Amino acid sequence: MKRSGLVRTAASLSMLAVALVFLYPFFWMFLGSFKANREIFDTSLFWPLKWTGEYFAILFRGEYFSFGRSLLNSVFIALAQGIGATLLATMAGFVLGVYRFRSRNLWLGVGVLVVLVPVQMMALPLFIWVNRIGLFDNPVGVILPGLVSGLGLLFFTRVFRQIPRELLDVARIEGASEGRIFLTVLPLLKPFLIAFGFAHFVLAWHAHVIPLLILHSDTARTLPLSLAALFGSSLNSPQAVLMAGSTLGMIPLLVVFGLAYPQLKSALQEFVAS
Repeated sequence: MKRSGLVRTAASLSMLAVALVFLYPFFWMFLGSFKANREIFDTSLFWPLKWTGEYFAILFRGEYFSFGRSLLNSVFIALAQGIGATLLATMAGFVLGVYRFRSRNLWLGVGVLVVLVPVQMMALPLFIWVNRIGLFDNPVGVILPGLVSGLGLLFFTRVFRQIPRELLDVARIEGASEGRIFLTVLPLLKPFLIAFGFAHFVLAWHAHVIPLLILHSDTARTLPLSLAALFGSSLNSPQAVLMAGSTLGMIPLLVVFGLAYPQLKSALQEFVAS
């Protein structure tokens, strides 16, 4: 008993140390929201010399960029991509996971290819395509390419393979259409739907290459783009504004994670068990 208690204590202390290492940059970013430039660039100063909300006020006033508009753009794009990609990947996964047809392996190969090909290689063709359909400098032009997820196709194909065939056969015997069967099975996959939707939301939130090519005006930019532009403009601007924007930009991610956490945990346990 004593040995097991020591092992648990050592494991807890190790996890605490790892957590502190990972949380330190975020804590430093939060403290940087209250520091002048000379304090930020002076590595010997950890705590702000003066606690002030001046830089948050500058951020909300929009002196350097429209924080509220950029935040709303990011939320809109990330939510639309998260929901849309989940729906499309679920339907594709249902077809590839339940049915057997000749080109099935070909489509699975396409899904693998989409995962392996870097987004930088597709940036120019996507830019030309979005420009031709008239969605340049439009958030919809960023959303459409993000609806296709090779990882989602492979993930949901694996998930639907775990559905008992007997359950589908009973539904067919009862006269249910294939669309009805799909809608009936979906509630059983709730943890997986939320888990993938959250993962895609985070990826869409941090996406940089495609939004950088397509979104040109300040009113259309996402928050990561606006913050990157502020950082690259001049080191004479208050870097605390950048830190404040980055700190507040984490709130939507934390809120979505808090809402999705129970389903994330359940999906991970079920996926590992399968």
